[in-house]
Parts: sequence; structure tokens; C-alpha cells
Amino acid sequence: MKQCEYCAKELESYHLQYCKDTDCEKRALDFYEFRRTKEKIFGVINIICICAIMIGLIMAVFKPVPGNIIVSVTLIILGFTVLAMPFAPENFYKKYRIQKTTRMVRIFGLILFLAAFGFGVLALYYYTH
Repeated sequence: MKQCEYCAKELESYHLQYCKDTDCEKRALDFYEFRRTKEKIFGVINIICICAIMIGLIMAVFKPVPGNIIVSVTLIILGFTVLAMPFAPENFYKKYRIQKTTRMVRIFGLILFLAAFGFGVLALYYYTH
């Protein structure tokens, strides 16, 4: 059976794209518009953060405290970005639909915060020893 593009509930007909009697269509269209307007800035922030994480990890080998702080701060920035703009590759939306994919991406954003906390603790450890 065909599923709603937003919430993944089964639809009554193959001709429908969204659930009847719900606001799935409005939410999906709002999401697509938001993604269309913000995906470039999301990509730029993503690239900058990934480069900063790599620099921080390399720096952590030689100077552990500043390197781990750079990684921690960058992961926090990336976490906020992922929570604010929960975008995933297109194949995720085809497989899991918008609602579940957004939830999974936001959980990943929370994991980024946990990783940032870990690198912060590591920097504190190196600072005190």
C-alpha cells in the first residue's frame, strides 16, 4: 500500500500523496519550502564545521587542550545547526518519510552534543593533568 509522504501512514488510494483530513500536506510543503531556502547555508556550515573538526583533531595530537576545545565547540555549533535544520539525504525521505527522518536527524543532533561534552571533558582532563 502507498504511504503518506509526511507521516508514513497507509493511504486509502494510490492516487493520494498525503493523508486526507490531516495537515500532512501543509506540513510537508512547509518542510520542503524551508529546506529549499536553507539548504545552502546548511551545507556551508556543515563543510566549515567538518573542516574545523578535522583541524581540531589534528591539533589535539600536538596540543590536547586547545584541540579538544576546538572540536567540542565545533560539535556544539554543528549540533545546533542540525537541530535547527534537520535535513537528511533524499533517500532517507523516500525510505522513512519526512516525520521519521526529521526525528532521526534530531536524535543525531543530540548525539553531537554528547560528543561535544565528551571532548570538553577530555580537554578539562588534559588541562588538569
